[in-house]
Amino acid sequence: MKIFIHTINEGSIMRRMTGVLSIAVSAVLLAACASKSDTRAVNWEQRAKRAWVVSELAPDASVAAARPCLANLSVADYASRHFVEVRYHHAKLMHHEIAEVPPGMVLKAGDEIELWPAACSAGKLSRIGKAFN
Repeated sequence: MKIFIHTINEGSIMRRMTGVLSIAVSAVLLAACASKSDTRAVNWEQRAKRAWVVSELAPDASVAAARPCLANLSVADYASRHFVEVRYHHAKLMHHEIAEVPPGMVLKAGDEIELWPAACSAGKLSRIGKAFN
């Protein structure tokens, strides 16, 4: 009788140890999957999008007159600022908008950026948050 009880207790201990071991292994694997803060992350909660620079707009006033979001700028104001055309995906569609490049930021065609889009057709400029290149 003592041998039978002893065998049951050993089996119970083995099951507990197996359970604890599987929890420990799971915790280690999950920790390995966790990544550090991604510097390329886009602020999705604030409706930012990942976008790409298509081209720089020429500092020519005729270009500004053709775009509704730039039409209200004076020639001097337009020439003193830097604008780019950007593209981004939204709902399986590719959108193209105009954004002002923040002071001190250098962008070229193909650069990946964080963008808060706005409709140029409604007279609004999109805003660039950061460059990922």
